[in-house]
Amino acid sequence: MGAIEKTRRRNSGEARLLLITRMWPTADRPDAGSFVVDRARGASNITVVGPRRYGRGWLAEYVTLAWDAARAKGPFDGIEAHTLYPAGLIGLVIAYVRRVPLVVYAHGSEVRRATQGSRRYRWVATRIAKAAEVVLANSEDTAPHIRALGREPRIIPPGVDLARFNPTPRPTDRRVLYMGGDRAVKGYEAAEGLADTLVGPGLKEIPPSEVPELIAQHDVVLMPSRAEGFGVLAVEAVASGRWVVASSVGGLREIIQDGINGTLVTDGGDAAALARVPDYDPTTVAKTVARYDLARHQAAMLAVWQEVLSRRRVSSRA
Repeated sequence: MGAIEKTRRRNSGEARLLLITRMWPTADRPDAGSFVVDRARGASNITVVGPRRYGRGWLAEYVTLAWDAARAKGPFDGIEAHTLYPAGLIGLVIAYVRRVPLVVYAHGSEVRRATQGSRRYRWVATRIAKAAEVVLANSEDTAPHIRALGREPRIIPPGVDLARFNPTPRPTDRRVLYMGGDRAVKGYEAAEGLADTLVGPGLKEIPPSEVPELIAQHDVVLMPSRAEGFGVLAVEAVASGRWVVASSVGGLREIIQDGINGTLVTDGGDAAALARVPDYDPTTVAKTVARYDLARHQAAMLAVWQEVLSRRRVSSRA
């Protein structure tokens, strides 16, 4: 059974949610889905269904995810899907069968594919977006792709458990950290010749519990991404009081304040940006991401569900 977070005793009035996601930590990918983990952190009313393991092929993964979602023990008041596709498609079917509302959270890459990919994929993504009660976007950069599917999104940035990341003194020697794995979209080729430490999927998996210490051991975090719907790592790095050198793309432009907590790079100028990292103060840098505190995110998500279920109750009485 793929229900990874079992429903616990809930407070009176809490909506019982089934959260379906294709991004969740497994034995073979312990670092996967950190944002979704934080979304469900401490929530006694949420049951999570996610991958059992990765690397089995997309069909096996999707079928297993759908099977586990269908078998999840309820009752549930609503379905929350991360991402729009495929979790949103599975969530749409489960919501229809259970006759409960669906809220979809778009993370960026899947809606970019929907607007730039095949006509069939776009058609499916459009149906999901239009059927959901609410479609949420993780950043201003993701929002236009959802609008292209015919829905106006609400923007709720991901939340990070900032208590896990605290500013510490900078190491004596300049050390650059890259955590994007061997994926081209994360800028691996650019990072390969610039970073002292390269980790992530396809390189070396880092358990979430070790990430704060790893960041603290470095002076700069490098994110030469070609595309980035949001960039949770950037928030974690800045919260740790570390300067971030990042591509001026996607959600990174909303997190990184050029010259204040990092450097935004255009046209592949990563080496030059690393050479001119200022003598920054970790505590001052860390203060710039307070708006991404996990409690604020969870409060915003709670408000969305309260509104959706209230609207449903009013509609059922009519």
